[in-house]
Amino acid sequence: MGAEKRKWNTRVDDYLNRKAAERGHVIAMARMGSTALERGDLDGAETWFRKAAEGGDRVAMGNLAHLLNERGVPEQAERWYREAATAGDSHAMSHLGNLCARRGDREAAEDWWRRAAAEGRVEAMAELARSRHRGGDLEEAEYWAGEAAEAGNVEGMITLGAVLCDTGRTSEADPWWRKASEEADAASLIKLGHQAQQRGDLTRAESCFHAAAAAGAPDAAVRLGLVLHRRGELDAAERWYLKAAKRGDAAAMTNLGVLANDRNDPGEATAWYRKAAELGSVPAYTNLGRLAADHGNFQEAEHWFRAAADTGDQAGLRDLEELYRNRQRY
Repeated sequence: MGAEKRKWNTRVDDYLNRKAAERGHVIAMARMGSTALERGDLDGAETWFRKAAEGGDRVAMGNLAHLLNERGVPEQAERWYREAATAGDSHAMSHLGNLCARRGDREAAEDWWRRAAAEGRVEAMAELARSRHRGGDLEEAEYWAGEAAEAGNVEGMITLGAVLCDTGRTSEADPWWRKASEEADAASLIKLGHQAQQRGDLTRAESCFHAAAAAGAPDAAVRLGLVLHRRGELDAAERWYLKAAKRGDAAAMTNLGVLANDRNDPGEATAWYRKAAELGSVPAYTNLGRLAADHGNFQEAEHWFRAAADTGDQAGLRDLEELYRNRQRY
């Protein structure tokens, strides 16, 4: 009986709300938009949110902007985010900053993020910190990253770690990387690091991989080693490769072989490559083949190049063809 009464009351409320909305009551229009959105009626939601927004309802402006953004019309979304932001909606300010950044207007994006951050929007603090870090303003980046990190934002923790690392305070960064690893899973942190690498932001990538490595992910240790390796910090890279190699990571073993070979230690290089090859590392196959060829062991070189080529590896195939050409020449 109670459930039926609740349904009846809901129907009455819906009816009265619709009547109020049809008479131009702005709050009722906004409620109609929310009800339509809950039902999955996007067209109806957009219609009612638009009417309420045009009537001056700030929340409806933001909801309309979200809906338009999700429906793939960012230009219209930006217009309503701007209306809501100008009316003092900090959530809209933050989203407006994101849209400005997406179309390449970094100055406008930072302005809106800064306004939203001043209103306490943690996600805006994190975005602003990341942007200022990329712009080289480490002081402001550290301030906003610290605010976001203290509020529990993982992005803020990662950026704070990167800024502290950039300013030579790696020991202060470690606790934040560990905290980030407690708040987010290793796979998400690695994904963030990979995205930073693609943007060429190696300091942030390092921070993400540090956090993921703190969570015990061996592939994060390898990726962190690679960032350090490319930057020329070979001793630090080797330490991370060793951590991953001890957990059985073939890529780390291969990279340890590369470091040893670069130090002109072919014996250690061969040992690491063989360990990696036993685990199926194709780069280790080709590296073993090249070491053998360099020492005139063409039969062994052929064995390893063929092993790589048989997996479909193009480098192994090219090395095998080159080996045949050189043997015919001599």
